[in-house]
Formats: sequence, C-alpha cells, structure tokens
Amino acid sequence: MKKLSNKAKNEIIQIATAIVIALLITLVVLFLTSDEPIYAFNKLLTAPLTNMRYFGNVLELMVPLAFAGISASLLFRSGLFNMGGEGIFYISGIVATVLATKHLGNSMVHSTIVILGASIFGGLIACISGFFKAKYNANELVTSLMLNNILFGVGFYILKSKLKDMSVTGVASEQYLETAKLQVLIPKTNVTTGFILLIVVTIIIWLIYKKTKLGYTIKMTGINKEFAKYSGMSFFALTMIVHFMSGFIAGMGSSVHLMSMYDRFTWSALPGYGFDGCLVAMLGKNHPIGAFVAAFGLSYLRTGSDIMARNTDVPVEMIAIVEMTLVLLITADFVVKYLKRKKAIEGGSTNE
Repeated sequence: MKKLSNKAKNEIIQIATAIVIALLITLVVLFLTSDEPIYAFNKLLTAPLTNMRYFGNVLELMVPLAFAGISASLLFRSGLFNMGGEGIFYISGIVATVLATKHLGNSMVHSTIVILGASIFGGLIACISGFFKAKYNANELVTSLMLNNILFGVGFYILKSKLKDMSVTGVASEQYLETAKLQVLIPKTNVTTGFILLIVVTIIIWLIYKKTKLGYTIKMTGINKEFAKYSGMSFFALTMIVHFMSGFIAGMGSSVHLMSMYDRFTWSALPGYGFDGCLVAMLGKNHPIGAFVAAFGLSYLRTGSDIMARNTDVPVEMIAIVEMTLVLLITADFVVKYLKRKKAIEGGSTNE
C-alpha cells in the first residue's frame, strides 16, 4: 500500500488537532455551564454508537452534508469561492418534487428520473454564476449569494401557487409517490440507496482528481488561474464545467435527501446545506474523500449533541461551539496558505 505523503500526514495532523482543541473548549464550557459536565460530554461522544437507530441518524444527516461538501469542494479546489449551493439545494428540491408527484414509471425508473432531473437542473442553474464569472469576471461570491435569494423566491412561489396541498396546514406539497422514494437499506432508519449513490459519486470525483487531465487542471488552476490556458483549456470552459459539476452534485444531494427523509416538500426557508457544505469542504481540505469523512464527523457531533440535549441540562446549540471553533481554526489555516501561495506567485512573476 502506498504510504501517505508528508503533506497528507500534516493535513491529517492539522485537522485532528483542530478537532481536539474544539472538543477541549467544549468540555471547558460544559464545566462552566452544566451540573453534570462529564456525563454530558460522554453523551456527546458516545451516544450515537449506543444503538442502530442513533447511528442511522448519523448516516441520514451525513448524506446531504457530504453531497453539499463535495459540491463546494469542486469550486474551492478550482479557486472559485462560490456559495450558490444553498439556492441550488432549494430549487432542485422543487424540481424533484414536481417529478416525484407525477406517475413516471416503476420504482427504479421514477426515482432515477427524479434524481437525474434535479441534478441536471442544479448543474444548469450553477452555470449562471459561472457564466458571469468566466465572461465578465464578476465576483462569484456576490452573484451566488444574490442567486440564492432569487432561487428561494422563485421556488417558494412555485411551491405556494403550483405544488401546495390544500388539504394540509401550512405550506407543503402533495405527497411524493412511493415509486419516487428510494429503497431503505437499514431497517427502521431512513438510510436508503442514496447512501450508495453518495459513495459512487465520491469515488468518481476522486478518480477525476487522481487520474484525469481535468482533475489536474482544476487543482493547478486553483493555485494559479492562468494555468488553465497553458493546459489547453480556456478559463471560460473550465469555469463552466466545474460549475455544472458542482451544481449537478448539489441537485443530486437535494433530491436524494428529499426522497429518503421526506414524504412531501415542506421547506419554507433555505435548508442550510449549502453553507454547511462550505464547512464540510474546508474540513475535508477540498478533497472528495475528505469531505465524505468530514460530513460523517459533523453529522456524528450533531447527532450526539441532539441526544445530549435530550438527556442532560445542556442545550443542543452547544454543538455550535465545536463548529465555530473548527471554522476559525481551519479558516486561519486556509488564509495563511493563501497568503504564502500569493506571495510565492508574485515573487515568481517579479523574478521573470
């Protein structure tokens, strides 16, 4: 087996250190606020492993987080700070709902149409901010955040005016047809075949990074955007391809999550997975396998905090301390590396 490179070892050590620091800070806060800090901390760390239902909760929450994380990591890896996954998750969910409430064949055919339809639509929508970045060099962070609000407004209007089930209280669509739902893998949980699809997507993106010219171009363009043209691919083409791939994966994550966890579409606000995906991507060092592992870890902590809140005097919001500490530590590392890289590139340009 090939040994880990020194860079990979250092990154693993950095992430592990960040997690340990975040947990130690959490423990200190628990001692200051809880009457039973050790018991609460033990619940946080071990409760999800105490029965299959709890562990199923971890995997259920992990799936959309991992899809969102892999989607964001594609953009970050290519040097694009785009946060449009939030709106894509919502509008792709609307598309999935339209398809899931219509008779479109047997179980395998129907669920495939739902997922493909939402994924392709997500990819096309992502290309909007990609086009403005590639064509006019518009700031992708600004355009993606604006697009999030537009997509939510359009999607919520469609939900209220076209998809709403008038027989239920609140704003919700008609029920999904059973043929559109994904097959359950673990009994008494909502872990479905969508989890297998997540594994397949993770492996495919890893292979693209590892074995293809496109993956190498994405990586090198993230370091220096001028590299794309030297590789024989225009920056415009690369930007559009990366945005479509990212939106495709986000749309897939939305549809898989809905067809696994919901009976009808009930989101009356943006679901938050786009922003969570950015956290997962950073924790996973913009690598698909890293995002997969980071999504599991974040899901595990959130499930543990929920169980802890139900059994102790500690509120579920306690997990925000862990998450925010991780964000600060990982972001600081990204900023330092970015500044070093920028200085190196400027130094090379000056020497020339």
